Amino acid sequence: MKKMMLRLMTVIAALMTIAGLLSGVARAADKKVMVIGVRGEVTAAMTAYVSDALDKAEASATPVVLDIDTYGGQILEADNIKKRLLEATVPVDAYISGNALSAGTLLAISCEHIVMAPSAVIGAAETIPNDEKTLSTWVGILRSAAEARGRNADVVAAMADKRIAIDGLTAADELLTLSADTAQQWGISDGTAETREDALKLLGYSNYAVTDKPMSFEAQAAQFLTSTTVASILFLVAIVCMGIEIFTPGFGVFGIVSIICFALYFGGSLLAGYAEWWSGALLIGGIIMIGIEIIVPGFGFFGIAGTVCLFAGLFFVSRDAKTFLTVLAVGVVGAAVVLPIVFKVLKKLGLVRRIVLGENMLPEEGYVSHEQIPSLLGEEGVAESVLRPAGVVVIGGMRYSVVSSGAYIERGRPVVVVEYTPGRIVVEEKR
Repeated sequence: MKKMMLRLMTVIAALMTIAGLLSGVARAADKKVMVIGVRGEVTAAMTAYVSDALDKAEASATPVVLDIDTYGGQILEADNIKKRLLEATVPVDAYISGNALSAGTLLAISCEHIVMAPSAVIGAAETIPNDEKTLSTWVGILRSAAEARGRNADVVAAMADKRIAIDGLTAADELLTLSADTAQQWGISDGTAETREDALKLLGYSNYAVTDKPMSFEAQAAQFLTSTTVASILFLVAIVCMGIEIFTPGFGVFGIVSIICFALYFGGSLLAGYAEWWSGALLIGGIIMIGIEIIVPGFGFFGIAGTVCLFAGLFFVSRDAKTFLTVLAVGVVGAAVVLPIVFKVLKKLGLVRRIVLGENMLPEEGYVSHEQIPSLLGEEGVAESVLRPAGVVVIGGMRYSVVSSGAYIERGRPVVVVEYTPGRIVVEEKR
């Protein structure tokens, strides 16, 4: 009896142990961590992507890890992301798998904990342009993030301001960039991990299910199109093609390319979320009016109104005035340089004849606007049609288009030429 009871108790204990293990596994499986890939240029599209991912993570109380590999980007957008990271209601950590340079530095130090890959670096956060006002503002933003996360603010500031010297770390006139080991020594990072899995373990997420939050195609397209380099190239090509189209009869391929570039410029801003429909309407309206001006000779109302609407639309689809002026300067200056080169290339290819007149049309070479007629002043003829006042007369067996001096002349009446200039013959009835 005792043996049976002992066996029963053993079985019950084993079942309870198994149930406990299964319960622990189930609880572990319920734990999730979201990994957000921060890669490429920091733009408005990146801000929207990170903010959306954090909203979803907060809704499910899921901790977040940023997988960072960026050479930087736009200061304004980096500051917007910083604010969102500091305000997050869930834990937000960072794994620097590649580089956290320039604006990427701010994103990394705005996280609670930082783990770096052995080959990763952080720093080199000098601003462009590097004027005193911009630099001072940027250093202040970096310091505030470092202090909010309990990191050495002087070390972080030295990554942007090379005038800051720190004994044993960096001298004056040296922009600070830290390797993984040095960053850990100076308290900027909290450890080093070879892989993302190792980083998650180091951050305390070894038993968590990993949920990747990849950037959508729309967000990737917006990030690409709103980068300063791509936006400047799109604007430059649009301006150059529009300039060529203006000097081209009718409407052709250059006009189509120009419209496509303007559309991509606006589309990126729309996808990134800082362009409104009315700014696109201004842009489209400007393009349409300039198209009308290209078809209709002369530079009048449509040309002026179209130009105003076009540049107003471009201004309002830009992220800010500074970005607009940068892109505008690149487009205008670039067009002034590129257009003459394009015309020379087209001339060599023999295509310039379709765009501009390549030779002088001199009268002695046979280029005349009307038929050369010897002076008919005083010559007599007969009205072949009624002149009221324009009509046709026959003079010396030849038919001529003429006008009367004002009087009505019936058909068949004799006439005499009283005024003659090339292209104009004036007659009156012979008395």
